[in-house]
Amino acid sequence: GLCPALQRKVDLFLNGTTEEYVEYLKQFNKDPNVLKNAENIKKCTDRTLTKEDKAQATNLINKITSSRTC
Repeated sequence: GLCPALQRKVDLFLNGTTEEYVEYLKQFNKDPNVLKNAENIKKCTDRTLTKEDKAQATNLINKITSSRTC
């Protein structure tokens, strides 16, 4: 499965707000360029993916993390 920090990051990326996602990332990286890039990617993802797309991605991650072979 995924480590808890990565699981939280993926969850916030798919289901959280841009602000929540960037605030979470600040724990691991303080570089303003990295944070701005992460913000831009998150905003683009939110504009591009539908709720259904995000739900399918979340379901896939959940299947992977619950699999004994992963």
